[in-house]
Amino acid sequence: MAGMTDSQVVQYATELRDLLISHEKGNSQITALESYIQCQSQQTLNSTLQDSKSRTIHHLTKKSVANGIKRVYQQVSTNKWKKVTELSAHVIQQLDQQPELPPSTTSAGRSTDMDEMAPLTTQSFCELYRSA
Repeated sequence: MAGMTDSQVVQYATELRDLLISHEKGNSQITALESYIQCQSQQTLNSTLQDSKSRTIHHLTKKSVANGIKRVYQQVSTNKWKKVTELSAHVIQQLDQQPELPPSTTSAGRSTDMDEMAPLTTQSFCELYRSA
């Protein structure tokens, strides 16, 4: 690889994996918070119907805090996704700068050349799969 070394590829893959995991965790937290907020809205309505002002205020406060936390997770998730797109664009740009590989010789539909990336990609895939 002229543009990127094997260690850089592994580093970028690891970094992308970590960013995507953070992004997904943020999205799952947002989903959980939306459910919690919906529950608090329902409880606020119930306490309002029961004329319990202290319970209504209690549920409104919990809902407000949950909305604030949700906005933080949305910002984090958005920032992680932005970093994912920037890093993937950088990797694609680096890969596009590499010289064209010569066509491999094939015999009866089979390649006679050993794929040099097979051991690296297999190892990377296994590491990523185990860590997910």
